[in-house]
Amino acid sequence: MTRRTLVNGSVIGLVAGALALGVGGVHGTAAARGHAAVTADSVHAAALLEAARGAPGALCRLAEQALENRWGGANSWRTPGDPADTDGTTRWAFARKPADYAVPVLVRGIEDPDGCVRGVAARLIARAPTAQVNAGVLPLLGSATAGTRVAASVALGLAESDGAVDGLIGRLTDDAPDVRVAAAWALGRVGANRAAAPLREVLRDRDAGVRAAAAQSLGQLEDTAAVEALARLLRSDAVEDVRVAAAEALGRMESKRAVPALGAALGDQSAEVRRTAAWALGQIEDKSSVAALTRALTDRDVDVRETAVWALGQIEDDDAVPALAERLSRDDESKVREKAAWALGQIESKTAVAPLGTALRGDHDEEVRRTAAWALGQISDRGAADVLAAALNDTAEAVRSVSAWALGQVSPRSAPEALLRAVNHDTPKVREKAAWALGQIGDDAAVPALTTALADSVGQVRRMALWALGQLDSDAARSAIVGALKDADPEVRANAARALGGGHVDPMPEPRPRPEPRPFPHRDE
Repeated sequence: MTRRTLVNGSVIGLVAGALALGVGGVHGTAAARGHAAVTADSVHAAALLEAARGAPGALCRLAEQALENRWGGANSWRTPGDPADTDGTTRWAFARKPADYAVPVLVRGIEDPDGCVRGVAARLIARAPTAQVNAGVLPLLGSATAGTRVAASVALGLAESDGAVDGLIGRLTDDAPDVRVAAAWALGRVGANRAAAPLREVLRDRDAGVRAAAAQSLGQLEDTAAVEALARLLRSDAVEDVRVAAAEALGRMESKRAVPALGAALGDQSAEVRRTAAWALGQIEDKSSVAALTRALTDRDVDVRETAVWALGQIEDDDAVPALAERLSRDDESKVREKAAWALGQIESKTAVAPLGTALRGDHDEEVRRTAAWALGQISDRGAADVLAAALNDTAEAVRSVSAWALGQVSPRSAPEALLRAVNHDTPKVREKAAWALGQIGDDAAVPALTTALADSVGQVRRMALWALGQLDSDAARSAIVGALKDADPEVRANAARALGGGHVDPMPEPRPRPEPRPFPHRDE
């Protein structure tokens, strides 16, 4: 097999599997421990390292990321059109932990002069048993070659080897900046608290990459003793990446002592710093930051505005409602308006009902309208009943479904006509949510509509209608439940019997279509 074939079949195969599947693959174990398995593992390890040799930087980094996050799986990593994995090397890399006999091959890979070979070897060996990783890799921290010391630090960090902490601390004073960066990063991955003090010392390192890596690791350790030092970096470091790392670390620590520095960072010249500071303030959830975050709602950068809106939703302070309502009605970006509706639902202030109703009636974006309906359900103010009832005729199914749910949350004194009609809607989800809402409202006028729903072609709609009838205290509702004893669905019949006997009726639903905020996209964990 030629080197080009190996590259196409293995490194590109890793990338294809990673991009097709995303995070969340399986680890796998060796199915056999005989001589054949020994040969296969050692051969596959050597083949993969050879395939990585000379790979372009971007392709190599993607392959490293695939291995680092263990993307893929034994049988699921391939998609149609991927390069052939004729020798099974890519399958092995995704699905197996290196066994004893592969570890020496990978140790030699960490010492290889080729950077991609070292990187792939570090990520593979990190999945071996910790004792074997320590035995093979710890001595390499003393290598005369800086690239080997970097790869060894990476492997020990990914292995989360507590036994490597002292060795990694020793590398924080290495002559090579790249080694100091790798050691600082690895100590954060290992998570040993005794590394915090040495990491605080290197926040003053002359190399910006080292300062950023130390800040990131201190955040992962949640070392609140570093708050003041990180705040100084955030205020005064000349390098953007360092300020971003400092802001992120302060957010992970969730210390209120960081709020003044983070609030000031909302005025940083870098949009990435401003966005990270807003995220950090949302993590801390201190009401003293509301004024600064409110000012950030008009930031020229859309991601800063969106993150500031999210942070205010996390803090849940009524003082933020007017500014959030303005973003909901005026922001040019739909994702900011959607997040503003979410934040108003989090705060649950009745003063937000009117602007949310306006958004539900007229915003051109479906997700904004859907989130506005959810928020009105969260606030549960009967003044929203009319606009929610009107939204049962929205052009989008998701908006109609959530509006039906929200009507159940609002619980008007009588069932709206639109909700009664929605039990016969074309979409099963809307019919189901409408039945649930009618049960929540508890209006006997819903009995005919719910009785009709007991004949629905969808079992879940019939079960929901039965549940709703069980919430009504009337002879007509009980009569309809008696009729359900003849239903073709045994679960419906069982629920009907329990309802008539005064027992609990399944399902007891409480659907909460709550749109979660977008996760903070910055550094790989």
